[in-house]
Amino acid sequence: MKERRKKMNKDVLGSRVIMDQKDAKKQIIFLKSFFNRIIRRALDILFSGLALFLLWPLIIFLVYLIKKDSPGPAIYRGKRVGKDGKIFEILKFRTMYETPESYNGKKVTAEGDHRITKLGKTLRDTKLNELPQLWNVFVGEMSLVGPRPEDPDIAKKWPESIKQEIFSVKPGLTSPASIVYRNEEKLLNSDDIMNQYFWDVLPSKLRLDQLYIRKRNLLSDMDVIFWTAIALVPKIKNFEIKEHLLYQGPLNLLFRRYVRWFILDFVVALVSVAMAGVLRRLSSPLDIGIVPSFAIALSIALLFSLVNTIRGVNRIEWRLASPGETLELAVSTGIVTVAIFVINIFLPPKLSLPPIILVTSGMFAFIGFNIVRYRGRIVTGLATRWTKLRGSKAEGLGEPVIIIGAGEAANFGIRLLKDSPFAPAFNIIGFLDDDPEKIGTRIDGIQVIAQTSSVADVISKYDVGLVLFAINNISLTDSETILDLCRRSKTRTIMLVDILESLRFYFPSGKVDENSIKENLIDKNSKDRLTGVLNQTSFMRALRIELARTRRYNHVFSLIRLRLQILWPQGVTRPHAVLSQILCNVADNVTKQTRTIDTIGRLEENDFVILMPETNFRDARIVINRIKHSITSKPIETDRGLISVEVLVGCVTHGDDSILGPDSLIEAVTADMINDNVDQFAT
Repeated sequence: MKERRKKMNKDVLGSRVIMDQKDAKKQIIFLKSFFNRIIRRALDILFSGLALFLLWPLIIFLVYLIKKDSPGPAIYRGKRVGKDGKIFEILKFRTMYETPESYNGKKVTAEGDHRITKLGKTLRDTKLNELPQLWNVFVGEMSLVGPRPEDPDIAKKWPESIKQEIFSVKPGLTSPASIVYRNEEKLLNSDDIMNQYFWDVLPSKLRLDQLYIRKRNLLSDMDVIFWTAIALVPKIKNFEIKEHLLYQGPLNLLFRRYVRWFILDFVVALVSVAMAGVLRRLSSPLDIGIVPSFAIALSIALLFSLVNTIRGVNRIEWRLASPGETLELAVSTGIVTVAIFVINIFLPPKLSLPPIILVTSGMFAFIGFNIVRYRGRIVTGLATRWTKLRGSKAEGLGEPVIIIGAGEAANFGIRLLKDSPFAPAFNIIGFLDDDPEKIGTRIDGIQVIAQTSSVADVISKYDVGLVLFAINNISLTDSETILDLCRRSKTRTIMLVDILESLRFYFPSGKVDENSIKENLIDKNSKDRLTGVLNQTSFMRALRIELARTRRYNHVFSLIRLRLQILWPQGVTRPHAVLSQILCNVADNVTKQTRTIDTIGRLEENDFVILMPETNFRDARIVINRIKHSITSKPIETDRGLISVEVLVGCVTHGDDSILGPDSLIEAVTADMINDNVDQFAT
């Protein structure tokens, strides 16, 4: 009884500790967010107020020009959606003729829009028409940097999840999306401008806005302002700014890769010099003094940062760096120590220090630099580097490989390739990852070279023969988009995440639900990742089993093949994300219209097959009619609007002795589908 009470007390105490930790984290997040909002608002008021004060002569002059150019008010007031979905009036210099068509026409403008005045085109090209929004910023309706405010009629068509995320912050005067699409009007050249905007421009802008919200900080905001200024310079306005630089611009990069490490290295160097001085004084009198100590520490830190910059060491993502990168720090520290040693020789005797002090300071600095970056992995790093030096191999040979993702599964893939007897057979080109902060960094000695959207270009450029897919937390739609690009490039793809999950099942690190993991593994190996129906391999296996059963018991079955013909709007791209939504919708409809004993599979990108045991041709036609009606009777709802789909159908019933195997059956049903000669009649 006493033991039970003790255990209950421990459980209660443990739960209280966990709750206290969670509450503390919530308070820290709240305080951080609170102070962040205060600082942002203070900066918005300061800079917008200063800009209005300095630019008022230009604003008055532009008002005069607009009034002189065409009749109507100088300021346009339009409804826009702000923070938390609240509607506010955005201010702009009027760039269109004051006619009903300008107010009631299309919400988006394109190149050559006849509603735009001659002066208005100049104002739009130079972005001077946005100047009055400084008042929106000053009064708190907008911020200097944030997602651009959208028209309510357009915003209401966004997916709900995107609305919640983008409306969680104030709209901005500029944003990464507005920089990338600064020439938006030139991109819209279709007869159906609104349709093209919804399909080709808006989804990318929303994605950029979402990335900004997830990554934003004061430094990144300053970078966005910097890139906005660059984009407005006439001679370089057409300069292509890489997407990852919008979230990791010069200021953010300077702080993350240089300023932060310089401060830490300065502290380490100062402690190292102090420790060297203390050790020296144990054997003989020595008074370095505070000023010389600071000078030496500052010199070590400056030289160390300079050497690291030249050698590219600051590009290493130390949080995920391999232990072997410690050799890079050793080389940098050695160069700095030798440099200071040489400088010390030419100093006057009163200012010079004993060589042992410099050597000892360098040794301590090396240890400190490693501790700061590696913490508990120094010994492992040295051992790894020694192993690599003993078994070095020529770089650039072997099958070119890229790894999609730069997390846990990617590290697993690196170990498989580097530490196996077949390591010389592979040449790892680099990582592809969607975290902008990782672009250009090195992880375990391998560089993050691009984002996942560039997978096709990277495969073509490096003639990649193998892709390791190593992203854990990704939606099925995004995963299928990347995998489809790999398939189109005809490159072998290995799902590392599935292998890692299998290993966790067979070698659990703790308590796991074996049944759920096993079911998950079976599903992933047998089912199509996107639609949830059987993949081609599993379906053909099921078809062979049914053929054997039919021959043994002399039963009949029908095989149906559906091919989707998607009626895409004219003049727009065909994004894989929308195709994925359509395929999932069709798979759900087919599942609802069939029985539990029927087997559904996906053969090709737009093709589904249905195996119907104990079903003759007449009954199969009834099912076909129901399926076609459910798919084609009304358009399918997607993120880009309603899309209509037509269906080609083929059907064969097994009973002909000339059809012997599953491949022959597939050929027969495909031929029937191409003819599409299935009779239509009401159920």
